[in-house]
Amino acid sequence: MFQLGGLVVTLVNALLGLLVWRRLRAAFPRHGALIDGLCAAGLLLVAHPALLMTVASWSGLRAIQRHVPEPVSLIAMGAQVALLMYGLLLGIAAAAAAAVRALRRGRTAPNAGAVMGARVDTSARAGSAAQAESAAHAADAPAAQANSAPGEAETAPEPVDEIRRRLVVGASWALPAAAVAVSMGGVLAARQRPVVVRVALPVRRELTSLHGVTIAQLSDVHVGSFMDAERLDELRDAINAVGADIHVITGDLLDHHVSQLELSARLLRGLRPARGQLFFCMGNHEYIAARSASIPAIVKGLEEAGAQVLVDEAREVRLGGDRLWMGAIDYPSRARPGEPARRPTADGLARALGQMQDDGAPRVLLSHHPGTFRAARELPFDLMLSGHTHGGQISLGRIGDYALTPMLPAGLYHNGLYEHRGRRLHVNAGAGGWLPVRINCPPEITLVELVPA
Repeated sequence: MFQLGGLVVTLVNALLGLLVWRRLRAAFPRHGALIDGLCAAGLLLVAHPALLMTVASWSGLRAIQRHVPEPVSLIAMGAQVALLMYGLLLGIAAAAAAAVRALRRGRTAPNAGAVMGARVDTSARAGSAAQAESAAHAADAPAAQANSAPGEAETAPEPVDEIRRRLVVGASWALPAAAVAVSMGGVLAARQRPVVVRVALPVRRELTSLHGVTIAQLSDVHVGSFMDAERLDELRDAINAVGADIHVITGDLLDHHVSQLELSARLLRGLRPARGQLFFCMGNHEYIAARSASIPAIVKGLEEAGAQVLVDEAREVRLGGDRLWMGAIDYPSRARPGEPARRPTADGLARALGQMQDDGAPRVLLSHHPGTFRAARELPFDLMLSGHTHGGQISLGRIGDYALTPMLPAGLYHNGLYEHRGRRLHVNAGAGGWLPVRINCPPEITLVELVPA
């Protein structure tokens, strides 16, 4: 699967690279050798991760992480996003131009019959006039030739419109330059300090011990995927700085290998929730990492570092004289051969919610995949915290419930807060990512505050 994805990206890179090269050669014909060298070097920089992924799947990506300096990898991934963004912009421009042409043809089509009729009606009258005019021209031609100066028989070439030429040349490099600038800005944005997104959870007024209690959520760290010890220390300091009572991590702390458990455990041990409680739900990448060891080994490592790993279960959290319920749902996927069987999502929800008493205390569910909300939104809980989508990593804003990101075609619930008949879902934008690029979608820490209803 990963090799197929790498092959597709490699082919797209080759096609877009050829397109960029042709446009630059046409714009700067005097600098052909320089453009050839720059395009070859740029394409090699962009294409090497996808090429290695095509040849060696995850092993190729691990080789890049081990042997390629991180600044080079960051630049390469930023350039990859820039190239794909350039192709997308070209596709949008081509589609818009085709739509305009089709619209023009649609407007002129109804008038075609009238125009043809007018031409037929006037053709007979024009015929006789044309014959007379041609005879007159034939008579005047010798005199005109005699009076014309030598060299004037041929039409002179039109002068080159220098302003138009410069605009065409500028457009040839301005679009890819803009794509590079935006994507490299996204590389820097992906390394910025996480923003704190606040979510209010109303609770009953008589539960006074819960008023003001806070829950900090971290998600999709992806240790090992452009996430080194220094960056993990920045995330640790950021979440500790909000001073939350309870910490939760909604999956994908690891990326793809059990070796990343050491740094993951280091992060967990550094967290300082004020009430001492740290809860964890499994994400798909914990199961990917378990392929190099086992699921019990991953869970044991997380629990030894201080996390309470919940799988289709719930715990009571006592806070003064009141309490809240914290539950978690397993990642919704089938077990691989040799792995323990997993419950269907509906069974997992029933089991976790069945362990929560219906006593008016707030009920919080952790689910790595936000799609679980669709199955759970008619069930008795108050707030679901999810991740998985990274907020799309590229965002053009939000219209109502529709967050305008690349993830929108894959599902509605993928960035921010949603509500359905009193049931709330918040999808954390994540701290890491598939690629180290974020555009208008910064790394996030969610801070939930329990407030009087």
